[in-house]
Amino acid sequence: MTGYWIRHRALLSIILSAVIAVVAGLLFVFPFISQIADNYNSQSVYKNTNIDFIAPEPSFEQINELPGSNGIDKVFPFFLTKTAVNAGGKTRTTTVLLSDHFENVDITMYNDKRLIKKSDSDFDNPILVDWQFCKDTSTDIGDTVSLSIGDTTAEYKIYAIYETNSIYENGAILAQISTEQKDAIVQKSQNNGYSQMYISASDYNTCQAYLTKDYRPMGRLKNRDRFDSDEQYQVHYDAIMESGYANEITDFRVRENSLDKKVSPLMIWIGTALSAVLIIAFNVVMAKRGSEKGYFTKHCIPKGQNVKPYYTKSFICELLCFAVAYGAILFLKLNTSAMYIPKSTIGIEIAFIPAAVLVAEIISLSMNNSMIKSITKKEKAKAKN
Repeated sequence: MTGYWIRHRALLSIILSAVIAVVAGLLFVFPFISQIADNYNSQSVYKNTNIDFIAPEPSFEQINELPGSNGIDKVFPFFLTKTAVNAGGKTRTTTVLLSDHFENVDITMYNDKRLIKKSDSDFDNPILVDWQFCKDTSTDIGDTVSLSIGDTTAEYKIYAIYETNSIYENGAILAQISTEQKDAIVQKSQNNGYSQMYISASDYNTCQAYLTKDYRPMGRLKNRDRFDSDEQYQVHYDAIMESGYANEITDFRVRENSLDKKVSPLMIWIGTALSAVLIIAFNVVMAKRGSEKGYFTKHCIPKGQNVKPYYTKSFICELLCFAVAYGAILFLKLNTSAMYIPKSTIGIEIAFIPAAVLVAEIISLSMNNSMIKSITKKEKAKAKN
C-alpha cells in the first residue's frame, strides 16, 4: 500500500503543497507584509522622533538664541549634503547629515525608538547609518565609511544602525564633526549657518505660528564684504527679511496625519480561501478519479488490510511540505527585501493561510476516511452474502 501511495499520490501531494505555499507566500502574504512595512517606514520617522518641525538655514547665532523661546524646546542643526561615500568597498552617492551639536541627537530619527542594533563598544570616530545604507553597501557594525569634508577625507566606523531615514530619498547617514571640520565646511559655503535644523517644540502652536510667520533663515544672510556697495547689501538683506518662509517649513504632525493609512487584509483572506479550496478540490478530484477506491476494493480490504494509514500519510506529507515551503519562501523574501521590514509588521495574519490549510486537510482526511468506511462496509456485506 505504501508503494502505491508513493507512485500515485505522493508526488502530486508534494507538488500541490509546494505550489500553494509559494503562491500564497509570494502573491498574498509577502505583499501584505510589504504594505504594512512600507506604511510603517513612511510614518516611523514622524511618529518615533521628537521632531516637530524642520526649518531651513538657521544662522549660528540663531542656534544659540532659539531654544527656550517662541515655543521651541530643542534644536538639532546640521549641514546637509549629497556626496559620494565609500563603504564596504562600494561607492554610493548618499545623503549625509553633518553636525557639531550631538547633545540633542536624541530628538532626531537617530534615537533608541528607531534603533535596530549598535556596537557593544565605543569608537573614536562613530557614524550613525540607516538600514537602507547598509543594505545598499553590504556593510554592518564596525565597518569603515569614508567621505569628503572640505578638502579632506574623513573616516568613520559604523556605530549604530537605525530604521531607514525616509525623509530623504534612499535614506541618510549622520556623522559628528569637529570644530575644524565645521570651519572647513563654512569656508566653502556661501552661507553663514547650517543647512537645516530639526526642532522639538515645548508649545506646538506657538512654535508653528513663529516658524510660519516670523522665522527668517538668517544663515542665508551673506556678509557685507561680499557686496560692492551698501545699497546692494541692503537689497539682499531686505529680500531675506521681507520674504515668507512658511512653504519651507516641514511640519511633522501634518505629514504624519497625511501618511496615516490602514492596510486592508483582503489579500490575506483571498489567499486563505483559495488555499483551502485548492486542498479540498484536490482531494475531491482524487476521490472521483476512483483509482484509489478501486485499489482498496480489489487489493487491500479483501485481504483485511487497514487502509486508513493511506490518507493519514497524505495528510502528514501535505502539511509538512506546505509548512517547509511556506516558511522557506517567507524567510527568503523577508531576508532579501529591498525595504526594511521590522518584526512588528509580521503579525498573526501570516498564520491565517497555514490555519486554513490545516482545516482543509482535516476536512479532506475526514472525507477520505468516510469513503473508506463506506467501501469497507460494502465489502464486508458482500463477503457475508
